[in-house]
Amino acid sequence: MAQTAADSVVDLVDVRKTYELGGVVEALAGVSLTLAEGSYTAVMGPSGSGKSTLLNLIGGLDTPTEGTVTVGGRDLSTATEDERAAVRGSEVGFVFQTFNLMPRLTAVENVALPLVFDGWEREERRDRARELLGDVGLGDRIDHRPTELSGGQRQRVAIARALAPDPQLILADEPTGNVDTETGEQIMTLLGELHEAGNTILLVTHERRIAEHAERIVHVRDGTVERIEEVA
Repeated sequence: MAQTAADSVVDLVDVRKTYELGGVVEALAGVSLTLAEGSYTAVMGPSGSGKSTLLNLIGGLDTPTEGTVTVGGRDLSTATEDERAAVRGSEVGFVFQTFNLMPRLTAVENVALPLVFDGWEREERRDRARELLGDVGLGDRIDHRPTELSGGQRQRVAIARALAPDPQLILADEPTGNVDTETGEQIMTLLGELHEAGNTILLVTHERRIAEHAERIVHVRDGTVERIEEVA
C-alpha cells in the first residue's frame, strides 16, 4: 500500500460517504483532512453533521464511497476487512462514550484484552495492563470489575485499554459524555498528558469547552469541513 509522509498519521482526500436509507443520504460530501503525528484535533458539529461517520472511516469501521482514507501509511479505502481489522488492532486505540468494557472482566483483564489478538503471552499482557492502569491512576483498582468502578474510573480503564497495543492514533468519541463535569475535566487532563507524551489524538465532541483542550478544532456541517480553527 502507498505510504504517507513521515509526519502524517491520517490523510483523507475528497472523502464521500453515502448511505441508502429510504433514499440516498450523503453523510460526508468531499472531506479532505490531514492529522500530523503528535497532533491533537477536536471535531465539532451539530447532530447529523458527519462527525461519527468521519471517526468510523478513520478507525477502519467503515469504508468511503469515494475518496481515500490513509491511516498509518495504509489505504483503508481499498483494504479488505482483515486489513482494516489489523489497523484497528495495532494502529488505532478507541475511547467510547459508553466505555464498552466487558462487565465480567476485571480492569486488568479488560485492558489486556486487545493484546490477546496480538499474540501476547498471558503474563506479558497482564504486566502491560498493570502498567497502564498505574499510569491512569488506577493501580489500586486492577482487580475491580466495571460495576465496582465509578464512571470516571471506567473511562480511565477504557483509555488504558486504548493504549494497550501502543497505537499511533487515539480516537475519542465524546469521552466525557457519560461523566459529570469535574470527572470530565479529569479525563481531559489525562488526554492532554497523553498528547504531551507524544500521542496523536482525534476527539469528537459537541461541547466547546471540551474541544478547546485540543490544538485545533475542525468544524463540520452538512458532511463538509466548514472551517478549521486554531486554539490559542
